[in-house]
Amino acid sequence: MKNIRFTLTLMLGLGLGLQGCESFLDKPPQGQQNVNNYYSNAEECKAAVMGCYATADQDDWWKIDRTRMFGDAGSDDAWKGNAIAGDQREFGDFARFFWLPNNEWFDNRYTHIYQSIGNCNAALVGIESAPIDNTLKQQLIGEVKFIRAYNYFELVKGYGGVPLVLTPVSPSESITLTRATAAEVYAQVIKDLQEAAAALPLKSARATGDLGRATKGAANGYLAKAYLYTEQWAQAQQAAETVMASNEYNLSTDFSNIWTVGNVDGPESLFELNYSPNQTFNLGTSMTVIMRSRADGGWGFNTPSSNLEQAFIRENDPRRQWTIIRQGDNVGPKTANFDYSNYDTKPSENESGRMSRKIFLPLADRPANEREHAPLNRIELRYADLLLMHAEASFRLGQEAKALSSLNLVRARANRLQPGTVLPRTSTGTDLLNHIWLERRLELAMEGHRYYDLVRQKRLVAVIQAFNAAQLTSTDPYDKGKVKDQISEKNNLFPIPTPQIQLSGGNVVQNPGY
Repeated sequence: MKNIRFTLTLMLGLGLGLQGCESFLDKPPQGQQNVNNYYSNAEECKAAVMGCYATADQDDWWKIDRTRMFGDAGSDDAWKGNAIAGDQREFGDFARFFWLPNNEWFDNRYTHIYQSIGNCNAALVGIESAPIDNTLKQQLIGEVKFIRAYNYFELVKGYGGVPLVLTPVSPSESITLTRATAAEVYAQVIKDLQEAAAALPLKSARATGDLGRATKGAANGYLAKAYLYTEQWAQAQQAAETVMASNEYNLSTDFSNIWTVGNVDGPESLFELNYSPNQTFNLGTSMTVIMRSRADGGWGFNTPSSNLEQAFIRENDPRRQWTIIRQGDNVGPKTANFDYSNYDTKPSENESGRMSRKIFLPLADRPANEREHAPLNRIELRYADLLLMHAEASFRLGQEAKALSSLNLVRARANRLQPGTVLPRTSTGTDLLNHIWLERRLELAMEGHRYYDLVRQKRLVAVIQAFNAAQLTSTDPYDKGKVKDQISEKNNLFPIPTPQIQLSGGNVVQNPGY
């Protein structure tokens, strides 16, 4: 969590470049805590856990924040967005599927996620031996295991098998490590989540000031997702039903209000990254600036495609309005400096003439210094996602009635936006599966899930090829004719970053095709 900061002097050598130090830096610190005298009381253990939350999100846009756009731009849902050729060229390469192992975006994501894992490993060792109440100890350990599982899930779903590091290692040890298989990494993710679920409290048992911290529901929700990604359908269904039966979550929040600063850790949120507009420290997100129109003081990245908009239009789905801002849309009142009632997406510097509505921060909610300070929380896992996972797992088990029930709960909430538009599905067989997948696209659009869904559904290449074909006959005034021309089967995995292979002396090997 960015709203709680703690600097822990423990960083994993794996994934980090090692630089020489001046002699004065080699001197031992005087009168300063280190890992040998830390973890002496409950407050220090709690602070260490907060450090794990903090590094799971980092404190600047170029570390992990920006790579959350991978799931959109690496699909048919979005483009790089910013049409200025030299501005973040490597993100433009990503959006075209022209993936090179030396692209710094891949390296930064890999490096900083491992930093967080390193903090988690150190905290687990320290808390385990700390002289604190055992009940508190087990809960804190559960939180750290959840964070570690979250981080490894983010790695494995993108890079495949990666080095599996579960204890603190020295820099010299880290460069000898080799890649575990994807199955081994997923098995560890599942193990950590199972142990976290057993130790963590329900969301309703969290004090108001602790909302946003890991809960039993968050652990079971991610457990359902890990099982879904590994095609363990019965286990995925069971984990999802554990969350559903808890009565801790619901779809009472209107779709139009999910992604707003007023919906902090709302009734649908299983796990979300909490941000603060604090002006002294970088406790907020930069995504509201990164993904806003350049005419409105933003950078203009990760813009929705006309293909995504057409998916909403074909279904007569009112969620479009709360997912995509089109050129000329009304998103607020006119001011002296900008007309929000006739929104300008600045098409001359925008590949699609559209912006993401979910990451849009209205003027009244913007802090004075917005970059790294925007307070719009990022919901990483919400109840609608869980219901659709349950629907998919149930379908795979031949339980179509259950699948339809969960699918239609999500659609019923969408229908409240404009009654009579999003009606219950009655489909069966392959049509039902396709409807579940379509619902994931519409409900979760621009939330960073689409690329990973297409990969696990084994249809990334086919969908992007169909997208490219449709683009060539498109009449959209903004993105017609534009294609993602470098797609191939190798894009089902990110490349292992070149610096990591070099640091390992070749012990870490590259993914096929790169």
